[in-house]
Amino acid sequence: MNTHRYIDFLAKWAVDSAHPGGRRLTEAIIQRSAVKPEDKVLDVGCGTGATSWLLAERVKADVTALDFHPAMVARARQRALKSAATFNVVQASAEAIPFQDQTFDWVVSESVTAFTDRSRSIAEYYRVLVPGGRLLAIEMTILQKISAADEKAIQSVYGVSGLLSASDWRKAWEEAGFRSVEVLEDTDFDPNPSPVTLPEIHLKGAPDEEALNVLLSHIQIMQDYKDVLSYRIYRAKKPE
Repeated sequence: MNTHRYIDFLAKWAVDSAHPGGRRLTEAIIQRSAVKPEDKVLDVGCGTGATSWLLAERVKADVTALDFHPAMVARARQRALKSAATFNVVQASAEAIPFQDQTFDWVVSESVTAFTDRSRSIAEYYRVLVPGGRLLAIEMTILQKISAADEKAIQSVYGVSGLLSASDWRKAWEEAGFRSVEVLEDTDFDPNPSPVTLPEIHLKGAPDEEALNVLLSHIQIMQDYKDVLSYRIYRAKKPE
């Protein structure tokens, strides 16, 4: 099984802000967070660079965008070149971030960690943060336990290694060393959120059969598990 088929689909169709809540949630989180101009921010799994652009151009943060997928990296670099406040783009994995310890004030991860080897990627987030540094993450979260068959069906589409509840995520952050872990919903940032069930697609080239199959599978999963499969926003701090 191609565990990256959903990521390949996003890259093939140049999907912006594919994470749950989309661009609107990202803007609300940034607006209500304490990211300051010149703060050093690592955008892990940056995709096409939409959030990196937002942080660099609107907040004036010192942004490094990181993604493992070459097509996403190429699109993020194109975006950085067109931005008035450019940002650095690096091709690398979340499980092996190529920066020294205590480099960044913030790590941002929007629907990325669930697609990685979590024990490695979360440890890497913690390592590259300065003491007192902060994590902002939007992650796929199940609202109740599901059967092994249902979990397998979801994994077959997204390639995630497992499905975590909010308490599972809290435990994962805390085991890595993070403290002051908050589990938040989109309504904590926007009282009138618009539900997003499909990614925003900007088609580049003709659609192929595999990409269409992934899109249709995604639509089916969103329908079949709408009361079980959700997301939460996690904020946490590295102790000083």
